[in-house]
Amino acid sequence: MKKIIKVLFVLTILFTSFSVFAVDVSLTIRDGNTFIFQTANVPIQPGDTVLTVLNNADQADSSWNISDLQHYSFGDYIKCITSPAGNHCDNWQYTVNGFYPLASVDQNIVSANDFIYLYFGPQNRVNLSSNNIKTTDILTVTAEKYNYQNNAWVIKIGVTLGLTQPNPDPNSWTPIEVQTNAVDGNGQAIFSSIPAGSYNVGIQPDYFPTEVLTVTTPPIPAGGGIIFNPPTPVKAKFDLQKALEFLISQQKENGSFGEDLYTDWTAVALTEATDFQSQKEKLIQYLKELKTNNYQLTDYERHAMALMAAGLNPYDINGENYIKKIIDSFDGKQFGDKDKDNDDIFALIVLQNLEFTKEEKMIKDDVTFILNNQKKDGSWDESIDMTGAGMEALSFLNADEQVKNALTKAKEFLKQNQKNDGGFGNVSSTAWAIEGILALSEKPENWIKNDNSPLDYLGINQDIDGGTKNDDKKSKIWETAYVVSALSGKTWNQIMQKFEKPKPVNPISEEIIIPKKIEEKLPEKIIAKNTAKKTVRIVKISKPKKEIQKTEELSFQNTATVINAVTDSSAQKIEPTKKSWFRILLDKIFSIF
Repeated sequence: MKKIIKVLFVLTILFTSFSVFAVDVSLTIRDGNTFIFQTANVPIQPGDTVLTVLNNADQADSSWNISDLQHYSFGDYIKCITSPAGNHCDNWQYTVNGFYPLASVDQNIVSANDFIYLYFGPQNRVNLSSNNIKTTDILTVTAEKYNYQNNAWVIKIGVTLGLTQPNPDPNSWTPIEVQTNAVDGNGQAIFSSIPAGSYNVGIQPDYFPTEVLTVTTPPIPAGGGIIFNPPTPVKAKFDLQKALEFLISQQKENGSFGEDLYTDWTAVALTEATDFQSQKEKLIQYLKELKTNNYQLTDYERHAMALMAAGLNPYDINGENYIKKIIDSFDGKQFGDKDKDNDDIFALIVLQNLEFTKEEKMIKDDVTFILNNQKKDGSWDESIDMTGAGMEALSFLNADEQVKNALTKAKEFLKQNQKNDGGFGNVSSTAWAIEGILALSEKPENWIKNDNSPLDYLGINQDIDGGTKNDDKKSKIWETAYVVSALSGKTWNQIMQKFEKPKPVNPISEEIIIPKKIEEKLPEKIIAKNTAKKTVRIVKISKPKKEIQKTEELSFQNTATVINAVTDSSAQKIEPTKKSWFRILLDKIFSIF
């Protein structure tokens, strides 16, 4: 009897548990304008899948049924559903809470209050201005996506359309792309000069579904008839004003644009803007008050660029000397990490705007390091971005034959890597490539590939909010800033203001007379003129490098030169003192250390 009671107790607990865990999900099944099934109360148990929900709904309603369910290694596939709308197969799609899951219906586990939507038809499609055109015609293709909630098609942006042909390789699922173009803000892409043939037109990357396009060669008119050339289509143009408005909309209350990376590049971009004065002043005030810690060298370089673009002196801002931080990283051959060249490239970009000339050893060594790191293909780091930056860094030396050859090789690398859409793979790389093009004193609109320029590419990659097409809100800020700077028509070097080096502090010395025979034994003598226009002897004395680095009053280079002035020939002889001339000389030499 006790055992029976225990069993009944356990069963009670189990049934109670099921009643506790039992919850509902919403399910809508739609075929075009026909709602096959719709309810907000499909009960589920822990571990139930989308397929479980569909099977439960199928059993509860006899007006429809899953007429063909197929099993594959990746999971179950709903092939056909029979309903009052007909027996439709091979194009059933489903979403959970508005998202398209990557899992099959038997593997996607549902949760309480999930909203499941099953509908028949493709997610996307393309509309062609014509399915039959001539080689001289212009083709306009519109990308669309299905709004399953109201059974309507709307434009789809941020995608690339392509004309493809079947791959002859029977083992390949990837078609051969003949032409590709990104859509503009209206979801449209324009194709021209299409060779005669048959093509499938669809949306990257899966190209499903596609529309068939047939292109034929127009007949040659008899009797000298006139051949009509269609007008050139109007291409999308990147709207700088809208881009600036987007950037301003992202400004924080403290004047920044979020992290230092976004703020610095935006500062460079806003320099050329004639509007938004109050916002620019707010940004400048933020830069004045910013205190930095534990930056990498490239961070200091980028921040120095931002300060100089904003008209702030990088030698002294809020107690920081960003140029000293750059100079201190020089090891006698290059800046920063010896295994990288990006810090050397940006060091050169910064320093050439601060009265560091090509004759200075530090600049010469850095240029040599950059040149030695250029790849055989003409790039730096096999990167579009760094190649554009490297070209800008070296452009002020374009009279040098070695530098001229390096710039020519870099230009060829960019030419080889320009895509048919006019861009260089993505928006950021295209903007940096334009920096390199401007450094060559060339115009990006003249860089044409497949009738498209880098400006055309940027035009079709501007979002309706004015920023670039980027789903990452943060990345969208600095990416848009890149483009604004590039489209200003000025290089970073031209955007930044110039600043003078701080004047070195000369050591104070007293005049002494050195006996001739001692003077002749000094290491080196240089004749110069002091501020009083007196001819003085300057004695050069070498010190260990380690000692020199501790002497802040010396120049920014790791020099081992110490200057000490002695009297001209017109000075009167020193009266006898308690110290000998030799002791005085030693005092003067060692007092400056």
